[in-house]
Amino acid sequence: MLQQVFSRGLSFYPRIYLQFAALVGLLIAAEFSLSTLSMMLTQRAVYRVSQRVRHRREARRQERCEHIDGNCCA
Repeated sequence: MLQQVFSRGLSFYPRIYLQFAALVGLLIAAEFSLSTLSMMLTQRAVYRVSQRVRHRREARRQERCEHIDGNCCA
C-alpha cells in the first residue's frame, strides 16, 4: 500500500511541478515582453520629443537669420 501511494505521488507531483514551471516561464516571458514594449515606447517618445525640440530650434535659427539679414524689418 505504501508503494502505491509512493508511486502515485511520483506520477502526480511531477505534473504539478511542470505546470508550476510552465507558469513561472510564462510570467517571466510576459514580464520581459512588457518591459521590452515599454522600453520601445519610451524610446519612441524620447525620439518624438527630440524631433520637436530640433524642429523648434531650427525654426528659431531661421527666424534669427531672417531678422539679421533684414528680410523682416524692411
